[in-house]
Parts: sequence; C-alpha cells; structure tokens
Amino acid sequence: MINIPEGTQFIEAGCGNKGFRKYEKGQWWFFEGFWRVVDWKMGDLTPVSSHPGYAVPIEPWDGKGMPPVGTECEFTGHSPSEYDKTDPDLHVGDKVKIIAHFHVEGGFKMAAFLFNAQLHNKNRGPAYVERGGAGCFRPIRTPEQIAAEEREKEVGNMVAAQPMIDKSWARKVCEALYDAGYRKQEAS
Repeated sequence: MINIPEGTQFIEAGCGNKGFRKYEKGQWWFFEGFWRVVDWKMGDLTPVSSHPGYAVPIEPWDGKGMPPVGTECEFTGHSPSEYDKTDPDLHVGDKVKIIAHFHVEGGFKMAAFLFNAQLHNKNRGPAYVERGGAGCFRPIRTPEQIAAEEREKEVGNMVAAQPMIDKSWARKVCEALYDAGYRKQEAS
C-alpha cells in the first residue's frame, strides 16, 4: 500500500505511484512532491476511494471517541455479558486494527476490528474479527507508559499492604523501595 498525498481525488492508470491528480479551481493538478497545474490531457482516472492498492491516510486519533477506520490501537476490554461474550483469545492490551464502523439496535456506534488470536492460542489463525464500542480501545502505549503503569500498580499494592495510618508517608517509602528494585517474592 502506498500512502497518497493529501488532496488526491484521482489516480491515473499506468502511472504507478506518481499518478496523483485532483481537479480544483477549474484546473487539473498533478502531484510531483507538491501540487502544480498541468495542461496536458489526463489518461484513465479512477477515484481514489475505489482504487485498489492505495491507502487513504488515516486521520490521527487522540484516544477519545471511536478510533477511525484503519487505526491500530490496543483493546481495553468489554463489559462482560452472558449474551455478548468477547472471544476468549482476545486479551486486554492486545493490538487491534479498526476495519469498519456500524450502528446496532438503539443507534449505539460500534467498531469492527481485527485481532491476532494466535498470540494466545497457537491452534487458531492470525486474523479474527470482533466488535466493540468506543471505550474498548486506547492508543498504543509506549514502553515508558507501560512501565509507569506497572510501577503505579505495584506501589499501590505495597501501600495497601501497609498497616500505617499515614498512607502518604507509606507511599513515599514504597516508591523508594520499588525504585531500588525490591519486589514481592512468591513463596516456593
């Protein structure tokens, strides 16, 4: 897939990755690293929305609302219901790709997405489709964000286990212990 330049309306047949065209202000424009007016006759043009092999640029997503189609993000989970169970091989934190939006009864907006079931079950294929609402997705976290979340979770557990009344002082001590490398050891 080749990303097309912003503003492209048509792709000219036989031009490979250089056939980007648009019609604007009563003139045809050709893309050569920048848009310029052309006076030659165009060949066979296909609307970019129906041209196979070209990827329309994905609009950026800030993590609010429904991720746009084409967005790669992380799954955050469903609220479990006996009538709407999530695939057992789809886990919180798995990377997913949004492939469509649709509405269900009552007007609730949903997203269809692909996920790799082989991450958790070697007997399954790599591409499965599920659905979820806007709250089921988050932007892909950086390693630093994951480490900070893990630190916060572990420090919270350490503070909760302290019998001290002054939890703010206990938090400072537990943060210092965590940062020094102390971790709970499982009994063998």
